[in-house]
Amino acid sequence: MSADDFRGQRVVVTGAGGFLGKRLVARLHGLGCEVVELGRASGFDLLNDEMPLSGIDHVFHLAAETGVPASWEDPARFHLVNAHGTVRVLDQCRRAGCSVTYVGAYIYGIPQSLPISEEHPLDPNNPYAFSKWMGEQACEWFAGTYALPVTAVRLFNVYGPGQSDRFLVSSLVAQALDPAVASIKLMDISPRRDYLYVDDAIDALLSSRSPGGYRLYNVGSGVSHSVGEVVEVVLAAAGSSKPVIDANEPRRNEIPDVRADCTRIFTDCGWSPRYTLAAGVGEMVREALH
Repeated sequence: MSADDFRGQRVVVTGAGGFLGKRLVARLHGLGCEVVELGRASGFDLLNDEMPLSGIDHVFHLAAETGVPASWEDPARFHLVNAHGTVRVLDQCRRAGCSVTYVGAYIYGIPQSLPISEEHPLDPNNPYAFSKWMGEQACEWFAGTYALPVTAVRLFNVYGPGQSDRFLVSSLVAQALDPAVASIKLMDISPRRDYLYVDDAIDALLSSRSPGGYRLYNVGSGVSHSVGEVVEVVLAAAGSSKPVIDANEPRRNEIPDVRADCTRIFTDCGWSPRYTLAAGVGEMVREALH
């Protein structure tokens, strides 16, 4: 499949008002799709409402409770929305006969080896990851039991314009551009992550629709960068020379390095990332300044 296969189709996006959802909806409109946008902003309740699926070709299921710190405070809520909510979406799609793309999460914990393939042992080591894993398991079960075409995508660290400042790259861009911020303060500059620009993530979602059965893909850049390296890229893009203060206080259960092996989605779908970290951050800075 490719993005062009969606041209003119009728598509539902849950979580349409979120960071990734807004970007996906815009891309789908650009392909001439009729898009039904479902989310909190439109009054849609994932746990109680039925999706309007008459004549719908495909559902992108992005709606979820997010945030690792928040998940520790209310793991039952995260499980209810992310696992049971996903079961409700899958069951409605089963009855309506439309295919599904499920947006999953990083669920590998501390890697035993790098890069991380889909066969790497799983370690959903926080309530958020556990709830997303349960949703993913539901996808595989519905695909196998009901022959529902489902693609599950394990996104690595997605970043881009419009993302909340709760996330690292957005926070750094905001600090670099804010004249009231004298220095960039960080807890620990050593952890490495696989940062994926949002438009690359959207390309992956559009290119990976299953023609039948269950498909599972890692989606990342295939390159890891330390927090310190990200700061350098952000400051360069912003034309800033603000000092960086490292408190050298590692987080509990910190993961030292993450890097995705995206061989499977490249082989099956021809997808590979187009943006380097510098290019993606450059786009964020340009949008922030305009």
